[in-house]
Amino acid sequence: MDRSVSDADVSHADAAMRSAALAAALAEVQQWGVDRFSIEGVAHRGHIEPDYIRKTWASDRQLILDSLRDYSESRITLPNTGSLHGDLVELALAIGAYLNDPVGRRIARMFVVDSRALVVDSDIRVQFWLLRRTIIGEIFDRAAGRGELRDDAKPLLTLQLLTSPLHTFALYTDQPVDPDFCRAIADLVARAISV
Repeated sequence: MDRSVSDADVSHADAAMRSAALAAALAEVQQWGVDRFSIEGVAHRGHIEPDYIRKTWASDRQLILDSLRDYSESRITLPNTGSLHGDLVELALAIGAYLNDPVGRRIARMFVVDSRALVVDSDIRVQFWLLRRTIIGEIFDRAAGRGELRDDAKPLLTLQLLTSPLHTFALYTDQPVDPDFCRAIADLVARAISV
């Protein structure tokens, strides 16, 4: 009987180890921020060999970004309701739910620039922001194909209009972001950019 490990077993084990590393990195960056983040801390927290982490990620910054991306993408997915208005509402609701989660709110607060102590460096902040730009770009492409967009509508400006009120509420209060507030913001933005 062949007792060798199959490629599927190796792939599954690697996926499980990668997932554990990303979860540990997310916890590590939440606790220590970027400046005090360490591969050794992630390895200890995730019960993973540091060499595995160093071989899998080119830098600690890439590991941080991948952990933030992994968490964000698990919470905020590309909506596809069949209408611009519906997609904006679903995106606003997903962002609101993300900000209501303690981890999501902590991440949002980490991205605020403090002049005395920069918690998240600008490269990571820009890369993380680009994740949202990809989603709004897809929403715009589909809406344009359906003829729903004004000619002068801009994806980045739309994203800022949609997310800024939600993030501002989450940054300045400890209250949950109300789904009705998310819907109201999405309604206003949809009216501003629709034909």
